[in-house]
Amino acid sequence: MSFKQIFIKHKSYLSYKNNSMSVKNEFTDTTVCLDDIDMLIVENQQTTITAALLSNMAKANISVIFVDDKYLPSAICTGLYKNSRTSKIQKAQLSVKKPRLNRLWKEVVISKVLNQGDVLNMIVEDDYLYALIKRVTSGDKGHIEAVAAAYYFKKIFGRTFTRGDALDTRNIALNYGYSVIRSSIIRYIIAYGLNPSFGMWHSSELNAFNLADDLIEPFRPIVDLYVVGNVHKESKFTSDMKFDLVKLLYTKVISIDGKRVIVNDAVKNIVSSYQSYCLGKRDDIELFFLEKK
Repeated sequence: MSFKQIFIKHKSYLSYKNNSMSVKNEFTDTTVCLDDIDMLIVENQQTTITAALLSNMAKANISVIFVDDKYLPSAICTGLYKNSRTSKIQKAQLSVKKPRLNRLWKEVVISKVLNQGDVLNMIVEDDYLYALIKRVTSGDKGHIEAVAAAYYFKKIFGRTFTRGDALDTRNIALNYGYSVIRSSIIRYIIAYGLNPSFGMWHSSELNAFNLADDLIEPFRPIVDLYVVGNVHKESKFTSDMKFDLVKLLYTKVISIDGKRVIVNDAVKNIVSSYQSYCLGKRDDIELFFLEKK
């Protein structure tokens, strides 16, 4: 199992050598075995990375994330389909009828709103989001997800908070954290032979990762909780914050059968169960609960 998340903060030359990544810059000249890397995040835009390294990282199922000048992930490099049953799986994925997808989307929305409610109640006693859950219908035709989000963000960040404020450091941190989890979801979607373009609810023709944007929804409150406790509107978005947001992949949540698992394993579980759902082997997907604090 790989554990290292590598951040490239300084202008560097990254290359491939003997199943390892070579890192050369003015501060270091070292190598890291690919077997020990889970994710590479390139923050310095003057860094050079060789095609050989990118190719071998893709083969090793290592996500490579490139960050733009606004501190947001701008590109994700991941391997192409390696599952031996890709064709069979994607045919099954595309054959799932809309009513089944609508019922599944209902469960995803319920999970997200429940987790939002738990985050809210870690801050202030408020049961409104829990009450909304009973109003979620198949396909969320009443748009309860949007109703919950509008209420939730105002409650946890204050009445003046808006998600569209690009100068608010809290939004920068939220977007960064969401992108990290989204990249992990994308990696597992590819590994399990699913087509990331075809979601259960998201369906934009301009989005190559609609399925990832469906499956990330219950995970967003994990990022929200960190940002509420550690980031302020006018904070500087620091390297420590970025590292903490990546480490959220290794915090604990509660699986549907009551076991404590790391977020990255919960990501794997939700994707693998969606594959089984598409293949007709189960009637739900493996969601999770937040640990109560």
